[in-house]
Amino acid sequence: MGLFIALEVIGIIGMVQGFGSALVTQVWDGNWQLMRWALDWQPVSGIAIGVLGLVLASIGWAGQKRAKASRD
Repeated sequence: MGLFIALEVIGIIGMVQGFGSALVTQVWDGNWQLMRWALDWQPVSGIAIGVLGLVLASIGWAGQKRAKASRD
């Protein structure tokens, strides 16, 4: 169960970092500090990291749901 919680948290962080950096660089011409390494590849890299985070969060959420259902 702890693994699924970790996947969900890492996924949420990935979504915020990825989608946030894509949004900041495209809409406000800002510089997202933690994603500065990917500035040349924005918005594609931000969207890709955000989607990867979404997948990880979904796996974590589904695993928690399945583990809870098997306990009941």
